[in-house]
Amino acid sequence: MTTQQFSLIDQAIHFALSKIELQLSRQPDFPHITEGGKWVYTKDGVWTGGFWAGSLWLAYSETKDEKFRVAAESFTERLLERAGDDRNHDLGFMFYPSAVYGWRIAGHEEYVRAAVKAAQSLAGQFNPAGNFIPGWGFFGGHDWSGSVLVDTLMNLPLLVWASENGGDPHLLEVAVAHATTAIRHHLRDDGSVYHVFKFDATSGAPIEGDTYQGLSAESAWSRGQGWAVAGLAMLAGMTGRTDFLEAAKRAASFVESKLASDPIPPWDYDAVGPDVPRDSSAGAITAFGLVRLATVTGEKRYLQLARSLLEALSTRCLSSEDQESVLAHATADLPHGLGIDESTAYGDYYFLKALLAFRDVDSRATR
Repeated sequence: MTTQQFSLIDQAIHFALSKIELQLSRQPDFPHITEGGKWVYTKDGVWTGGFWAGSLWLAYSETKDEKFRVAAESFTERLLERAGDDRNHDLGFMFYPSAVYGWRIAGHEEYVRAAVKAAQSLAGQFNPAGNFIPGWGFFGGHDWSGSVLVDTLMNLPLLVWASENGGDPHLLEVAVAHATTAIRHHLRDDGSVYHVFKFDATSGAPIEGDTYQGLSAESAWSRGQGWAVAGLAMLAGMTGRTDFLEAAKRAASFVESKLASDPIPPWDYDAVGPDVPRDSSAGAITAFGLVRLATVTGEKRYLQLARSLLEALSTRCLSSEDQESVLAHATADLPHGLGIDESTAYGDYYFLKALLAFRDVDSRATR
């Protein structure tokens, strides 16, 4: 990597850390998404609280500044009582960046106990008839018992980790079963993914692909594509399963074909036109997944695409001085009018996570 490229990544890391430090002096709840560049907060973290706690753990890991550790512990501990949620497919998002990563850094055993309990709560929602964990059990007053979200792939690493850290070995079986179902039904022939796939909740029989946040049932919602790349790459690395690895490579190849002309993803890869909103959070998540895929495969093409994404995000999507986030120009949920050209807690987290991972992997590759 050239000095200029290294400097750009390093500067983006410094910028992200400075924005996280500024956030510590603001409202003492969990940042969720922004409105007009200012954070909207939640007291219990809804499904995004783990990303703020995770950002603080990343900041402490990078700087060893005690104020980040104190804050990270405080926000992680506030999430621990959510470990028993029994209608929540996002427990991996909540507990992997916070409790699991915090345990690795600080060694708090109560984090292990809570993360294993959260994994058991996640696995407890498993539908054995269809071999899936349904999505959004608590969301919007709808019946989601037969709907499976591609996002759930990123929650499965919690199950794999827990099966190796005091949890029931059955947790791994649930993770493998759900991922296999997702590969069979979410992943299309061209490597794109359905956001939602519907099943009969009683028999488990597959019904049809659908979307909730994408352009249409048959389109490729870019953040969902990022969840697929990252989730499958993580699962492939954690389990060693070649079917997961091949699925991750197919999903990544689709992204590669779509970002050839512009590395910042549109909110949906099938949305066209000069005024189509971008989704920097999809770019950050995808970049993280590509770095993980490069680590598993040793193929430089994935690292090169991750670098292209991270450099574009670092030059075109960093927030301004009057915006409170790290990464601007995200699209949280366009069909429902939420967070359009704003910022998200998960975008900020995966941007810093991807930057740090890229720096470390690339520095090893160029020694």
